[in-house]
Amino acid sequence: MSDIPGPIDPLPPATPLDAPPSPDPAPTQTPAPLRPIPFEDLEALPGFWARVGAMFRLVFSNPMELFDRVPTTGGLGAPWRFLLLMSVPVFLVTALLFFLLGMGIMVAALEEAGKPEGRVIAAAMPLVFGALLLLMPLFTFLGMVVFGALSHAFLWMWGGLKPGVGVGQSIRAYGYASAFIQLGAWIPTLGFLIQIAGLVVIGMGLARMHKTEAWRGICAVLTPLVLICCCGFMLIMAVPAILAAVGR
Repeated sequence: MSDIPGPIDPLPPATPLDAPPSPDPAPTQTPAPLRPIPFEDLEALPGFWARVGAMFRLVFSNPMELFDRVPTTGGLGAPWRFLLLMSVPVFLVTALLFFLLGMGIMVAALEEAGKPEGRVIAAAMPLVFGALLLLMPLFTFLGMVVFGALSHAFLWMWGGLKPGVGVGQSIRAYGYASAFIQLGAWIPTLGFLIQIAGLVVIGMGLARMHKTEAWRGICAVLTPLVLICCCGFMLIMAVPAILAAVGR
């Protein structure tokens, strides 16, 4: 029996010697790491006021990037200092208006009534103002920590927390964002609307940090405000009953 050769696989076409080499596959480009918050970026912005100006440029150009950069570093010292820096002008203006106008009217009324308490109050005003100024850093820090932690806790209650971003980062983000809200909150007529809009932006930023839906973050930051309003309404409704009970 004769051997019949089977089918032979065709050879691949020969590559010409002068053919250009095949290009390598394009390398995948990894995104550049985010730089820290401008106020903390001492390497890129060594000047203090340059860092402050960069914060304003970042917030007014791309506010959500502020929340993207918050987790690049840690610690509460930097956001506290920035919040304190933005709070001092507002505090000084408000306190001076209160003492010069409100206290002046009260002292004048006491003097007109012939009561000597007016001079005592006028002499004590500088001491009260100095004490409030000394306690302002403590109040600013406590406000940042308490409201930042509450926003984190309510975000957890609304099912928006994701692993990898802790309560410290939420407090840092709240501190930086609330510093800008304080500046706009004292604009006449628009202050309250600016505060509400600022809280909405903080909620959207926290949702962006935790990679969750924006409505969860907005609900998280507005929940304390709603609770405060409800408690205040209940207290106002209870005042007549309390007065009636005391008068019996």
